This record gives sequence, C-alpha cells and structure tokens, in this order.
Amino acid sequence: MNPLTSFKLNRGNPTMNLAFIFLLLSIPLTAKAQPQVAEMASVQNCHYLNKVEGSSGYGKNNNWQSLAKYSALSRADQLGASHVVWDQLYSVGNFNGVVIAKAYNCDSDTANKGIVIVEPLALE
Repeated sequence: MNPLTSFKLNRGNPTMNLAFIFLLLSIPLTAKAQPQVAEMASVQNCHYLNKVEGSSGYGKNNNWQSLAKYSALSRADQLGASHVVWDQLYSVGNFNGVVIAKAYNCDSDTANKGIVIVEPLALE
C-alpha cells in the first residue's frame, strides 16, 4: 500500500492534519522564470557570466534543438543569468545536438554600475 496515495485526514489527530496542509502549501505552484533569449545588441550593458552548453541527450529526438536550448537555459539559470545569447547550434548525428550560448546578468542591480563586459578570448 502506497502511503502517499492512501493518506486520509485523520479526525483524531489535528496536528498531523495541520502538518499535511502546511506541507501542501509549501510546494511552489509557479515555475521559476528562466533567462530570456536576447540579441547581442540588447545585452551591451549587462554583466557577462560565462559560456553555457546544452545537449539534447541521447536517443532519437526529432525536436533536439528545443531540448538542447532548454538544457542551456537551465544551466544559465543556475549561474544566475537573466539573459542568454545563442552562439552556436550544431547537430551531432541526425537526431541529437548541442547549443552553446553566452549567459548575461542584466538585472538593474549589476547591469548599470560601471561593469565593462569583456568577451573571453577564443583559443585557436
């Protein structure tokens, strides 16, 4: 018997009932906003964080671009990015691929305080 599906409010134990209700109320109902996709011109006054990569994973994915972009946006979100600029999108076989993006923080607290964006040097 699964305790999660068989749980019923117990009229004899109000403390347990309140704990269960508070547990349900503590679960966030809205998803956290991910970084916004932007063009390079719109992030001129933003703080460059780092390069992020996203992969579609393995398997036959006809929509691998969306999976790879979602993966890159999730990584940018972990860095605290507010915006990303797509840099490269390339396939790995017919059904998989990788996206490379630049992550920026454009929040008003950091974007306009004299921070100069320095692009990383390309190693060739």
